[in-house]
Amino acid sequence: MPYNVKNLNGTSNNRVPCGYTSWLDFWEKKSGKKARECACCYKNAEVGAHVQKANSDDRSWYIVPLCCHCNCISSSEEFTVYDILIPVNS
Repeated sequence: MPYNVKNLNGTSNNRVPCGYTSWLDFWEKKSGKKARECACCYKNAEVGAHVQKANSDDRSWYIVPLCCHCNCISSSEEFTVYDILIPVNS
């Protein structure tokens, strides 16, 4: 299912939960999938990016695999991702 999201820029210093080596590792273990492709442009997934759903009352933070280029999209820009969103607090 596609989701319209916005990046949460400046969150790279947020501590990864205990038991995970990175936010990408967190996404893989929670989703049960291997993060091979960027959920936006289908290049190689490089990071587990923090995003929020756009145009939604849901203000939760989610992790989704992105390439570094897509992870740098401004937080004011809306874009579409085509993979599972994993809540940060899951």
